[in-house]
Amino acid sequence: MARRKSTDPRQVTFQPPTPGGKPLAKPQTRRAPARTKAVRWTDLINTGTRLDEDTIERLDDACQRTGLGVQGVWEEAINYYCDQLGIPAEMPPGSDMTVPRPSVPAADPESLKLITARLTPNTRARLVAGCHLEELGGQEFIPAALNAWFDLDESGRS
Repeated sequence: MARRKSTDPRQVTFQPPTPGGKPLAKPQTRRAPARTKAVRWTDLINTGTRLDEDTIERLDDACQRTGLGVQGVWEEAINYYCDQLGIPAEMPPGSDMTVPRPSVPAADPESLKLITARLTPNTRARLVAGCHLEELGGQEFIPAALNAWFDLDESGRS
């Protein structure tokens, strides 16, 4: 019995294409994985404001202490502050979502840093209602809400 010549598996064999023939291999295509759940972040609303360094440091400390991210801290702080103002916990559908502009421009805008979080529609509607109630812009209301929540957390009553 004749022995078959063994080929080295590391060696690549080149086969020239046949003129007018089919390709020997098809290009690889990758199918996108099927989604099993709906994307949750699509209903969140980008909300940003400019914060001073002290508030940013307190925000960083709160994130580390609570284990929440910026979004979680903002949600907690705005909802706490709105609860203190008597704003309903559940806002009606179709509530205003446009955050008012600051009533007074910042004295030194270069000293402030833009921080953005994605808020749930209900929290955003409560934020807007709080701004209108207090007659403040978002740039004034959000730091006030954050600092009130930080003070609550630091006093140990949370």
